[in-house]
Amino acid sequence: MAERPISNPTILAVFSAREDRTSLASIFAQSNWKLRFTRALPQTQTLLSRSSVGVVISEACLSDGHCWKELLHEIQKLQDPPPLIVADRLADERLWAEALNLGAYDLLAKPFDPREVLYAVTTACRHSETEHEMTPVRKPAMTAEMRVSAAGGR
Repeated sequence: MAERPISNPTILAVFSAREDRTSLASIFAQSNWKLRFTRALPQTQTLLSRSSVGVVISEACLSDGHCWKELLHEIQKLQDPPPLIVADRLADERLWAEALNLGAYDLLAKPFDPREVLYAVTTACRHSETEHEMTPVRKPAMTAEMRVSAAGGR
Protein backbone atom coordinates (compact mmCIF):
# COMPACT_ATOMS: atom_id res chain seq x y z
CA MET A 1 0.00 0.00 0.00
CA ALA A 2 1.51 3.32 -1.06
CA GLU A 3 1.80 6.12 1.44
CA ARG A 4 -0.38 9.11 0.76
CA PRO A 5 1.48 12.27 -0.20
CA ILE A 6 2.32 14.95 2.35
CA SER A 7 -0.47 17.54 2.22
CA ASN A 8 1.87 20.54 2.52
CA PRO A 9 5.32 19.64 1.15
CA THR A 10 6.75 23.11 1.80
CA ILE A 11 9.84 23.45 3.97
CA LEU A 12 10.93 26.79 5.39
CA ALA A 13 14.66 26.69 6.08
CA VAL A 14 16.04 29.48 8.27
CA PHE A 15 19.76 29.55 7.50
CA SER A 16 22.19 32.29 6.57
CA ALA A 17 25.28 30.20 5.79
CA ARG A 18 25.69 29.42 2.09
CA GLU A 19 27.03 25.96 2.97
CA ASP A 20 23.82 25.02 4.82
CA ARG A 21 21.55 26.47 2.14
CA THR A 22 23.44 24.66 -0.63
CA SER A 23 23.40 21.39 1.30
CA LEU A 24 19.64 21.56 1.93
CA ALA A 25 18.94 22.56 -1.67
CA SER A 26 20.95 19.53 -2.82
CA ILE A 27 19.16 17.17 -0.40
CA PHE A 28 15.69 18.23 -1.58
CA ALA A 29 16.53 18.80 -5.27
CA GLN A 30 15.25 15.42 -6.47
CA SER A 31 12.24 15.27 -4.14
CA ASN A 32 8.69 16.59 -4.11
CA TRP A 33 9.53 19.00 -1.30
CA LYS A 34 9.39 22.74 -2.00
CA LEU A 35 12.20 24.54 -0.19
CA ARG A 36 12.01 28.20 0.80
CA PHE A 37 14.76 30.08 2.62
CA THR A 38 14.87 32.96 5.07
CA ARG A 39 17.85 34.28 7.04
CA ALA A 40 16.49 36.09 10.10
CA LEU A 41 13.54 36.09 12.49
CA PRO A 42 11.64 39.13 11.08
CA GLN A 43 11.78 37.77 7.52
CA THR A 44 10.68 34.36 8.82
CA GLN A 45 7.76 35.85 10.77
CA THR A 46 6.59 37.67 7.65
CA LEU A 47 6.72 34.54 5.51
CA LEU A 48 4.93 32.44 8.15
CA SER A 49 2.16 35.03 8.46
CA ARG A 50 1.59 35.05 4.70
CA SER A 51 1.88 31.41 3.73
CA SER A 52 1.52 27.95 5.15
CA VAL A 53 4.50 25.63 5.48
CA GLY A 54 4.64 21.96 6.39
CA VAL A 55 7.80 22.15 8.50
CA VAL A 56 10.43 24.67 9.58
CA ILE A 57 14.12 23.78 9.84
CA SER A 58 16.28 26.36 11.56
CA GLU A 59 19.81 26.81 12.72
CA ALA A 60 20.05 27.14 16.50
CA CYS A 61 21.49 30.67 16.37
CA LEU A 62 20.06 32.95 13.69
CA SER A 63 22.21 35.52 11.92
CA ASP A 64 20.28 38.43 13.48
CA GLY A 65 21.12 37.38 17.04
CA HIS A 66 17.83 35.57 17.71
CA CYS A 67 17.76 31.88 18.53
CA TRP A 68 15.56 28.90 17.79
CA LYS A 69 13.62 29.40 21.05
CA GLU A 70 12.36 32.78 19.86
CA LEU A 71 11.44 31.27 16.51
CA LEU A 72 9.59 28.43 18.27
CA HIS A 73 7.68 30.99 20.34
CA GLU A 74 6.60 32.78 17.15
CA ILE A 75 5.62 29.51 15.46
CA GLN A 76 3.52 28.47 18.46
CA LYS A 77 1.45 31.66 18.09
CA LEU A 78 0.23 30.53 14.66
CA GLN A 79 -3.24 29.05 14.27
CA ASP A 80 -1.78 25.96 12.57
CA PRO A 81 1.85 25.82 13.76
CA PRO A 82 4.25 23.70 11.70
CA PRO A 83 6.78 21.53 13.51
CA LEU A 84 10.23 23.03 14.11
CA ILE A 85 13.42 21.06 13.53
CA VAL A 86 16.54 22.69 15.01
CA ALA A 87 19.99 22.19 13.45
CA ASP A 88 23.39 22.83 15.02
CA ARG A 89 27.01 21.73 14.74
CA LEU A 90 26.97 21.04 18.47
CA ALA A 91 23.88 18.82 18.41
CA ASP A 92 24.39 17.02 21.71
CA GLU A 93 22.05 15.32 24.19
CA ARG A 94 21.62 18.53 26.20
CA LEU A 95 20.42 20.56 23.21
CA TRP A 96 18.29 17.66 21.98
CA ALA A 97 16.55 17.33 25.37
CA GLU A 98 16.06 21.10 25.66
CA ALA A 99 14.64 21.39 22.15
CA LEU A 100 12.18 18.53 22.62
CA ASN A 101 11.14 19.65 26.11
CA LEU A 102 10.37 23.16 24.85
CA GLY A 103 8.32 21.93 21.90
CA ALA A 104 10.64 21.52 18.92
CA TYR A 105 10.08 18.33 16.93
CA ASP A 106 13.69 17.21 16.46
CA LEU A 107 17.36 18.18 16.36
CA LEU A 108 19.68 17.63 13.40
CA ALA A 109 23.47 17.68 13.42
CA LYS A 110 25.40 19.76 10.89
CA PRO A 111 26.86 19.05 8.44
CA PHE A 112 23.65 17.45 7.28
CA ASP A 113 23.24 13.75 6.61
CA PRO A 114 20.74 13.59 3.70
CA ARG A 115 18.94 10.49 5.02
CA GLU A 116 18.55 12.00 8.50
CA VAL A 117 17.22 15.27 7.08
CA LEU A 118 14.69 13.56 4.80
CA TYR A 119 13.57 11.25 7.59
CA ALA A 120 13.19 14.09 10.14
CA VAL A 121 11.23 16.29 7.73
CA THR A 122 8.94 13.49 6.58
CA THR A 123 8.19 12.21 10.08
CA ALA A 124 7.61 15.76 11.37
CA CYS A 125 5.06 16.42 8.63
CA ARG A 126 3.36 13.05 9.06
CA HIS A 127 3.18 13.56 12.83
CA SER A 128 1.72 17.04 12.39
CA GLU A 129 -0.87 15.80 9.86
CA THR A 130 -1.90 12.93 12.14
CA GLU A 131 -2.33 15.33 15.06
CA HIS A 132 -4.55 17.58 12.93
CA GLU A 133 -6.68 14.64 11.81
CA MET A 134 -7.17 13.49 15.40
CA THR A 135 -8.03 16.92 16.77
CA PRO A 136 -11.79 17.33 16.71
CA VAL A 137 -13.15 20.44 15.10
CA ARG A 138 -14.44 22.62 17.90
CA LYS A 139 -17.96 23.89 17.50
CA PRO A 140 -18.55 27.41 18.76
CA ALA A 141 -20.15 27.59 22.19
CA MET A 142 -23.91 28.03 22.04
CA THR A 143 -25.00 31.47 23.17
CA ALA A 144 -28.22 32.08 25.12
CA GLU A 145 -29.77 33.53 21.98
CA MET A 146 -28.88 30.40 20.00
CA ARG A 147 -30.39 28.14 22.71
CA VAL A 148 -33.68 30.05 22.65
CA SER A 149 -33.81 29.86 18.86
CA ALA A 150 -32.98 26.13 18.85
CA ALA A 151 -35.73 25.48 21.38
CA GLY A 152 -38.25 27.16 19.06
CA GLY A 153 -38.57 30.02 21.48
CA ARG A 154 -39.41 33.63 21.20
